[in-house]
Amino acid sequence: MSDLYVDMETLDRVRRNIERISELMKRPGREMEDVDGWSMGVDALARRMDDFGDEWSYGIGQIEKFSDAASEALLKVKQEFQRVDGELADALPRTRSQARGGRK
Repeated sequence: MSDLYVDMETLDRVRRNIERISELMKRPGREMEDVDGWSMGVDALARRMDDFGDEWSYGIGQIEKFSDAASEALLKVKQEFQRVDGELADALPRTRSQARGGRK
């Protein structure tokens, strides 16, 4: 028989940190999207700066998207462990009672 243990404080801390990543990435994502290469003056450089801003905005958006998904997944893990823990706690008295009844 094995013991089931989940450090909920650590799980919550990791989840909050991942949520914070998403929040931190929102502003740079918006700012990179607004990069205006045409203020550089040289057409080739301007196009490249626009591409750079678009690429970084997309990448930052992906980090935000994946961190949101990871946070949601950790919340589901926590909820499932709490459900299983409750079921185990409910089953324990019945199991003890049945074990004692079988010995009589």
